[in-house]
Amino acid sequence: MVDGTKTLGIMLFTSPYGSQDADHVCRIAERALDMGYGVHIFLYGDGVHAQLAGQDPKMFYNVGAALERIAEKGGVIKSCVRCSQARGYVDGGYDEEEDRYRSSKSLDAVRIYSLYGFIDIIKDADTLITFGSS
Repeated sequence: MVDGTKTLGIMLFTSPYGSQDADHVCRIAERALDMGYGVHIFLYGDGVHAQLAGQDPKMFYNVGAALERIAEKGGVIKSCVRCSQARGYVDGGYDEEEDRYRSSKSLDAVRIYSLYGFIDIIKDADTLITFGSS
């Protein structure tokens, strides 16, 4: 809890467009932010595919655009570096100034970070929910 604000932590294990898990994560996160909660999302396993820049789903909820809105509203979105690297998202080293790994393929709204980012979310969250499994 920061400054009396309750924080919702969310972990996404499943890829967007393969199920509605990513849709639900984004809709819950946006609603929580609108209600005054802090929101921290961690993308893990195939959930890291939600960070792909330039996704243009015609018949589906646009998860990438939703993640950008969440970040604009103050939500924090981190993605596991090992999962991201294994799936081709990490194309640069660690940027100390920005405290993230570099990627030309990921949304600017998402910070590729070590698994310790999830530990921080667990520590800071008043409530933690997960979607999917690995």
